[in-house]
Amino acid sequence: MNRECPRCGVVFWKDPGETLGAMYLDFAVASGSFLICWAILAFATRLSDAVQMFFLSAIAAGSVLLCYPLTRSAWTMLVYLSGGIERPRLRTIQGGKKAS
Repeated sequence: MNRECPRCGVVFWKDPGETLGAMYLDFAVASGSFLICWAILAFATRLSDAVQMFFLSAIAAGSVLLCYPLTRSAWTMLVYLSGGIERPRLRTIQGGKKAS
């Protein structure tokens, strides 16, 4: 993770519970992919329940691994929009002559 945004200067840090929040989104992705694939397998194939569970478990785990960067980004965006990440302070540059 970058320490600060190169474009706007927002400083990033890990907050307590940040990983847990992204896990909620990962759970939603896994549940959604599981249910959609279950409906397809249940109505389009004649596979046994054990084989279906194997495929569905692999699909749910794979979808979490595939979407992990997106869910982390989405969670960071939600934290930013809710006010959890503050705008950086303006940096002042001292100019002029040095005091003697």
